[in-house]
Amino acid sequence: MEVKLLNIVKNEITRDRKPAARRNPTFYPSSASAEMPDGTILGGCQRADWYRIHNVKPSNGAEFYMHFIWHLGRAVESKVIDAMKCAGVYENDGVKFFDRELNVSGELDIVGRYRKDGKVRYYGVEVKSVYGIGCTYTITGRKRAWKGQAAFDPFPKESNLMQTMVYLDQFGSDMEERYQLDYFKLLYLPRDKPNDGREYNVCLVTKDDLGSAMLLKYGPEMTDGEHYAYVSTADFSDKIETRFSIEDLYRRWGLLKRYIEEDIAPPRAHKKFFSEKEINQKREDGKIGKTAFEKWEKAGKPKSSLEKTPGHYMCQSYCDYRSFCYTKTGQPRKEADQVGLVQVSEPKEISYGEAKNTEEGHTA
Repeated sequence: MEVKLLNIVKNEITRDRKPAARRNPTFYPSSASAEMPDGTILGGCQRADWYRIHNVKPSNGAEFYMHFIWHLGRAVESKVIDAMKCAGVYENDGVKFFDRELNVSGELDIVGRYRKDGKVRYYGVEVKSVYGIGCTYTITGRKRAWKGQAAFDPFPKESNLMQTMVYLDQFGSDMEERYQLDYFKLLYLPRDKPNDGREYNVCLVTKDDLGSAMLLKYGPEMTDGEHYAYVSTADFSDKIETRFSIEDLYRRWGLLKRYIEEDIAPPRAHKKFFSEKEINQKREDGKIGKTAFEKWEKAGKPKSSLEKTPGHYMCQSYCDYRSFCYTKTGQPRKEADQVGLVQVSEPKEISYGEAKNTEEGHTA
């Protein structure tokens, strides 16, 4: 009898395991987000967090491909740990933390050690494996304009940088010495291209920390007293991500807590399908790859083939609630706006101070 081994392996890897895990209803650094002046949301989706915290059963399990990507990422991280141990620069891994005020919990991938001024000091390491256009954005950059798209330097993915900023703040210099990290490293390693990857050093700075040149370039875009990511990497100039501060990320979580307290579903952060105008603009901005754009054009654009229509990757492939939140045609499901609660509306404004003083989803 023929044994269909691939099907057996696929079913075993993707099936649900029993019993199901139960976790505290906290926010995760990987779901941090920031709202831009035009209303665009960078980073995670608060609607997905809202579903998870309300114990909504996921409508979509991870596909076989995603399971293998996850396992590959863990294998890459394990290899980095082994190499750091051999080199004598490994300190720890899987370090957990919980911030009661912000209701945020997370885990550091790796902690390394080095010597500074005769003392042993520590830094965090986050390992990311990327492929395709992700390699271009985070590892190689684009040295010259190409088919109407501007040249650009490589830079960390927004959600990865937000996650790292949270870690830096949670293990910052204002903590007890046993909790402190001096800075963080973001390692990007390619899954499909023959290059060596890229290493970024990240720390948090305010305007007061900057020299005259960096202050002149980035200071006007920074808010006094707020902390931004200072990013450096080999062969390119240092940069500061000024579109969002760590305080911006915390304000967003404060807003999510208010949504939860008031039994209000937060707005959907992303779209399952982009409009024709959005697709053309994103292609011009280099945010949609050549292959995806050409498949959409050949399919006759969105009117004739939704399955080829670009949309946010979370809503199309990654989110555990994507079929619950949106219909197959990309329409928001009204029943997903309630989950036994009330209809979507805007809660009252919340300040950063209120966000910091709100504990476990209940206003102090």
